[in-house]
Amino acid sequence: MLNMSRDRNIAYSDIEQLYMSSGDTPYENRLDALYEAVISSDHLVTAWDGTLLVGLLRSSGDMQFTQLISDFLVHPEHHTKGIASKLMNAYIEDTSHIEKIYLFMDDGLASAFTRNWLVHKGFGIIKDGEDLCIYLKHNPV
Repeated sequence: MLNMSRDRNIAYSDIEQLYMSSGDTPYENRLDALYEAVISSDHLVTAWDGTLLVGLLRSSGDMQFTQLISDFLVHPEHHTKGIASKLMNAYIEDTSHIEKIYLFMDDGLASAFTRNWLVHKGFGIIKDGEDLCIYLKHNPV
């Protein structure tokens, strides 16, 4: 059973297994710093399949006008189960008072499906480069 949570009482090992599940990660040699960054993020939504952390969306910013989604990931074995949508929906609800929400994505990860899905969720593409896409969700405040 999938549960969404905003609780920050997450074990280090849960963060490690989720981030390392995709294989190559820039955080691999900095997991202590990553753990602290995740726990201290302004907004944090997690998805759990029982006791297994299967998804996470976190952002930081000034809490009033701007937030930057730092990480948005779903465990590879749990793709296509709607977890990304549930995470994003919960996050959008939590941040409806924030004027601008930015999401940077490596272009290699930005498939046509992902781009269209983000547009459906209210994000506009403000930069579509060869190696980086930048999305912006502007909330009327």
